[in-house]
Amino acid sequence: MRLLSKTGRRARAAVLLAVLGGLVLGSGTFPAHSAAAASGGAEKTDGGQWKLSREISVPESAPYYELYLDEAVYRSAAEDLRDLRIQDSTGASVPYYMESGAETVEEHSAVYASELIHRAVKGTDTLLDYQIKPLAEDVDIQGNRLVFELPAESFLKHVEVWGGYDGQAWEQLGTGDLYATSGLSADSITLERSYKFGYYRLVVKNNPEGLEFPGLTLVDSSREWSTAAFMRQKTPQTEIKQVENRTEIMISNTDRLKIGKVMLGSTGNFLRRYELYDSAGIKIPVTGSGELYRLDFKDARISRTEIQPEAPASSNSLRVVIYNLDDAPISITDIKIEYLVDRLVFAGGEKMPYSLLYGNALATAPQYDIINFKDRIGGEKLVQVALGAETLVPVTAADLPGTSWWLQGRWGFNAIIIAVSLLLILIVARKLGQAK
Repeated sequence: MRLLSKTGRRARAAVLLAVLGGLVLGSGTFPAHSAAAASGGAEKTDGGQWKLSREISVPESAPYYELYLDEAVYRSAAEDLRDLRIQDSTGASVPYYMESGAETVEEHSAVYASELIHRAVKGTDTLLDYQIKPLAEDVDIQGNRLVFELPAESFLKHVEVWGGYDGQAWEQLGTGDLYATSGLSADSITLERSYKFGYYRLVVKNNPEGLEFPGLTLVDSSREWSTAAFMRQKTPQTEIKQVENRTEIMISNTDRLKIGKVMLGSTGNFLRRYELYDSAGIKIPVTGSGELYRLDFKDARISRTEIQPEAPASSNSLRVVIYNLDDAPISITDIKIEYLVDRLVFAGGEKMPYSLLYGNALATAPQYDIINFKDRIGGEKLVQVALGAETLVPVTAADLPGTSWWLQGRWGFNAIIIAVSLLLILIVARKLGQAK
C-alpha cells in the first residue's frame, strides 16, 4: 500500500508538473485583450493615469454647451491639450470639439477709390466730403476702414467721421486722430463695423491752418481675429533689469498661456525700438514697426505701448528688449498680458453631472465624429458652463508609478504567470525528490 501511495503521488506530481510547464510555454500566447480588460475601461487604452478632475457646472439644460478653459487647465494638462476628456456621471466619454481663439477668418477684401467733391470751413473746423467709386454697377459699396492721404508737414488733428447714402444726410460713425510727427504717422480710422455708405465726410477739428487731406480710400476686409469671447487679461510675474543701454523685461508664463499682447503702462515721452524673444532666445515676429512710443502734446497723446506677436506665444517666458541708446530707461508703471483661451463644445444629455479630466502625459488626442458637425452646431444656442475646483483622481494600485506600465501589459502579465509557475515547479520537483 505504501508503494502504491508513493507511486500515486509521483504520478499526480508529474501531471501537475506537465500542466505548469504547459502554462509556462503557453504564456507567450496569452490574449493581449485580457490584460487590457483588467485595466478598468476604454480610457485606459491611452495608458497612464488622469491626475485631475473638475466638475462642470451646468446652469440649464441645452442641446449644446461651451466650456472655456482656464489657467489651471493649461498649467497641468498636456501642452497640446491632447489629454482633455469630458465624462458623464457613468464615467462614459462625452464627445467634444475644440476651438481656438487664434483662428482667423478671411471671406473677402475690397478696396474702393474716392473723389473729393466738397470742401467747407465751419469756424475753425474743415469739412471734407468724399464720394466712393463702386467697383461695378449694381454692386453695393461696403467698407469698415478709411485710409486718408496725409499732408506733407508734421501735424496732429482730432477728426470726426460721418457717413451718408446721398451726400445730404449724415450719420456720425466715430472719432480718432490723424497725425504725422517724429517719424510716426496714423492715416486711418477703423469703423466699428462695415457700412454701405456711398459718401463719407471728414471733419478736421481746429484746423485754422487749412491742412488738406486730398484722398480717401475705403477698405472692406473680413480678415480679423475671432477673439472677443476668447480673450482674458492678467498681471504676470515680471522682472525688469537694466543691461548696459538696454531695458530687459522677463515675463513669466509657466502656465503656457497663449499670449497675444503685452501691455506696458508708462509715463513720460519716448520713442524706442524693441525686440521680443521666447525662452529659447529665438526672436518672435511682432506686428507693427517694432517701436514703442508715447508723445504727450497740449491736448492729445500719441502712444503705442503694446507689443503684439504675429501669432500667440506660449513659451514658458517672454523677454522684451528695449533699446534706450543714450536716453534714460523708460519709466514702466505696470505690465499686463492679454491671452487667448480655447473652448470645448459638447452635446448635452441626461447623465449629469459632467467632469473634465486632464493631466495624463501618456494620453493621445481623441477623435470624435462631432467635429464633422461643427458648422451646424455653430448656429445653435450654446449655453456656457463653468469649471469647479480641481480634485485629485484616486490612484489605484495598478496605476502606481513604476507598476502600471508592466502590470497592465501582455508581457507583464505573462511574466507574473511564468514566475509563479517556475516557483511551483521548483516546489513539486523537491517533493518528487523527497518521495524517492
